[in-house]
Amino acid sequence: MENGLNSNITYLKGVGTKRAETLQKLGIETVGDLLDYYPRTYLDLSNTVKIREITDGEPAAVRATLVTDVSVKKTGRGGSLTLYSFLVSDGSDTMQITLFNQKYTAEKLMRGGEYIFYGKGEVTGFFRTIKSPLIEFPDNAAILPVYPLSAGVNQKFLRTSTRAALDACSEYIRETLPDNIIKKYGLLSRKEAYEKIHFPKTLNDSQTALRRFVLEELLYFILGISVLKKKNRKRVSVPLSSPVDMSVFYSALSFELTGAQKRVINECLEDLKRPVSMTRLVQGDVGSGKTVVAAAIMYYAKMCGGQSAMMAPTEVLAVQHHENLSALFSKLGVTCALLTGSTGAAERRRIREGILSGEIDILIGTHALIQKDVSFKNLSLVIADEQHRFGVNQRSALTEKGENPHTLIMSATPIPRTMALILYGDLDVSVIDELPKGRQKISSFVVNSQSHEKMYGYLREQIMQGRQAYVVCPLIEENDESETRSVIEFSEQLAEQYLRGINISYLHGKMPPKEKESVLRDFAEGKISVLVSTTVIEVGINVPNATVMIIENAEKFGLSQLHQLRGRVGRGSHKSWCFLVTDHQGQTRSRLENFCKTTDGFEISRQDLELRGPGDLFGSRQHGLPGLRLASLADMDALHDAQQIASEITAQKGWYSLPENADIAAAVVRLFGKTTVV
Repeated sequence: MENGLNSNITYLKGVGTKRAETLQKLGIETVGDLLDYYPRTYLDLSNTVKIREITDGEPAAVRATLVTDVSVKKTGRGGSLTLYSFLVSDGSDTMQITLFNQKYTAEKLMRGGEYIFYGKGEVTGFFRTIKSPLIEFPDNAAILPVYPLSAGVNQKFLRTSTRAALDACSEYIRETLPDNIIKKYGLLSRKEAYEKIHFPKTLNDSQTALRRFVLEELLYFILGISVLKKKNRKRVSVPLSSPVDMSVFYSALSFELTGAQKRVINECLEDLKRPVSMTRLVQGDVGSGKTVVAAAIMYYAKMCGGQSAMMAPTEVLAVQHHENLSALFSKLGVTCALLTGSTGAAERRRIREGILSGEIDILIGTHALIQKDVSFKNLSLVIADEQHRFGVNQRSALTEKGENPHTLIMSATPIPRTMALILYGDLDVSVIDELPKGRQKISSFVVNSQSHEKMYGYLREQIMQGRQAYVVCPLIEENDESETRSVIEFSEQLAEQYLRGINISYLHGKMPPKEKESVLRDFAEGKISVLVSTTVIEVGINVPNATVMIIENAEKFGLSQLHQLRGRVGRGSHKSWCFLVTDHQGQTRSRLENFCKTTDGFEISRQDLELRGPGDLFGSRQHGLPGLRLASLADMDALHDAQQIASEITAQKGWYSLPENADIAAAVVRLFGKTTVV
């Protein structure tokens, strides 16, 4: 095989053109791609149970003997389905095995023969069965890899092809990590790791192989991030270092800043005074007061002669930012404008002229800010709110409106600091870890749908006392295949059944922007008592009079999303409540009950990472960083080791040009899609 791991997959015996086309759907084009297509789990056929120990709905491996002949029965339209059934026994009990259209397998089975049957058990009374199990001879009992599949590709074909690839290409598998790193961290060689991750003899084999590949993957990720950070450090910006009396800004506020807010503001101001671009992430829990931090920084930039642009992910949030900030800035002689997709032509023209002339100091808006016809006189500061909802390209398009403007990123998704430094490793990280005074503790409960009458009766009492409430549903339209509540139909049901006579309205993402704004304005002004909504209210909506949050089908949401939704209440001086409605039991209910026990967003995000992975937290496809095949950003031990290894490598001057690091540098380039790491 002259090209080794780069050989086309058709070089392997049994892989023709047609099968190669099906493998392409899995991203497998070369032999190396096949070796890097890792199992998602394993079947341990050596760990068998007795037939009498089979539980309903749980997979099991049973070692048993055929005690009857195989019977054949035609069924289905026109006899299209052939059922092969027989009984097996292991001395503890007897059970039935059923195969569907598996003539080849059925014909190889012999009465009196002993086999291992692996599949999901079904128990009805004393009757046990496994349908379409995997069948192996006891001598072949092993730990089998289970791969993600697509149409036209089955497990047996992938296992056979991977075995062939390992046998044919063993000599071409090169080591990619330095010997000293492998020895110091007790890692398998790359060749041995490939063998043990695809065909482990024990489950421990698969874990040691996985550790090798996870550490390597995280290492490339962390090194790539460090390269980005180094490049950011080289971006020259005009320092904003004029003497500014910030007490003028602070005295215009109607509240006292927390110590955490003051600390983060000072960290940002120190950055702005330097001749390199600020690239700072400010993260804080729901209601921690990130917006006023942004306001302080924009005020400082204005007093130094610069303009600021603040981009929000939704029009609703942009409008709210503009309303709140323009009220503050008007006291300070700072001009502030709003630009969204709904801005009329005449107003848009006025704004364009204003920012180009410098008459407008601060421009707040949505993606409309990055349109080509938007030009600034002196854009010095760019702020992106809810960073994970923007692509990196969108953020870059805004910064290109100025000469390397300083950049401030805000995120209301609190994540462990170690992870923040890795995921947003190209940014400096500030954490607002203190809530403003007066924030009310929110009492949270998990309830069944049978509690609707009692729960909505309580909500009615709150409305009668002058309070307001949110009701959140996952979907806009009713789905016949789901029990999920529809926003529109559920709001009608509430009006007819539980909340008759109360002013109810609904909100969802597909409504026209002006209609959304109208509903939110009416809710904020108290004209609407109960707002039934999708997660469009998840971020940034601030109605201090709202004291009840009811989340229907709460099992549909991640913990961090639930935390964001819960944060819409408890913003005023009144006691607040959050009800999570679900009829699910077991682990799902336990997850929600644990959520109710804490209001610490950092702890909640840690749990969410363990349960759901980083995608739900950060919008993996949007944050612009490369995906990880095996590694989990929730694995803090692996992250720690990978960081240590990265530190040892980058401590070497010009590490990327050293021969022993050539494969590492090349891998970083491949992962981040760059032409060079320098």
